[in-house]
Amino acid sequence: MRVRHAAWADQFYPGNADQLKQIINSYLQMSEKLGFERIVGLVSPHAGYVFSGRTAALAYKQIQGKKYATVVLIAPSHGAFIDGVSAFNGDCYETPLGRVPVDEPGVTTLADAASNIHMSSTGHESMGDRAEHSLEVQLPFLQMVLHDFKIVPLVFHDYSWDNCRQLGEAVATVFDPDHTLIVASSDLYHGHSYSECQRMDDATLHSMENDSPIQFCFSSNNQKVMACGAGPITALKIIAEKWGAQQPQVIARSNSADVTGAKGGYVVGYAAAVAVKS
Repeated sequence: MRVRHAAWADQFYPGNADQLKQIINSYLQMSEKLGFERIVGLVSPHAGYVFSGRTAALAYKQIQGKKYATVVLIAPSHGAFIDGVSAFNGDCYETPLGRVPVDEPGVTTLADAASNIHMSSTGHESMGDRAEHSLEVQLPFLQMVLHDFKIVPLVFHDYSWDNCRQLGEAVATVFDPDHTLIVASSDLYHGHSYSECQRMDDATLHSMENDSPIQFCFSSNNQKVMACGAGPITALKIIAEKWGAQQPQVIARSNSADVTGAKGGYVVGYAAAVAVKS
């Protein structure tokens, strides 16, 4: 078995399975189910659970009990250099809650569908300073709210329009909205100004909800909006458009300063959003 072992247990979230279940359950119990019927996509933050767990939980609460055969996880690479998009070429991702199988035929078909998508372990390593957290931290939430699903783990950092467009169009072609969930992993503003976090997150979330995929992508590349997962969000927006779904709707926002009460230092913004198909 080619297993991607948990790299961030006991750092971004509890490494003990019982404690991990307890904290996620507590977040889910505090979250309201808002009545969305056909959710095809989520935007969820990827900070440590103590910072963004409650915001992420509201996104995952909306799909609790629903059925998806495949979850396509689109995440940013914070460390590894990646040519195009790296689609995990292993058998499963592992968390303290168990192993999550990879949809290997789906990964293969996706890589065949677009020249910029490569089957690789790059960006998926669990050892060393390139171990990526942005995809891993989504998995325990998925394990708590869904059953009998497989994942397509995708990681990249080239947020050019061409790279995002090819990825989004390929995913929309290979997978269908009746059996697939897309998760775009992203935090928002990173910096030292609480007021700038509020201003920039306003702009980012307004663009995510209202602008076309290409407008959002260009705004990110021109630093008019800020999201470390701007590429994954762009891909989700493309997929939603191709599937005839609505653009992502924001259902929650927060930031690390509001969570900790410390508004004088470094601050990171978070949001949860859903893409719904009628």
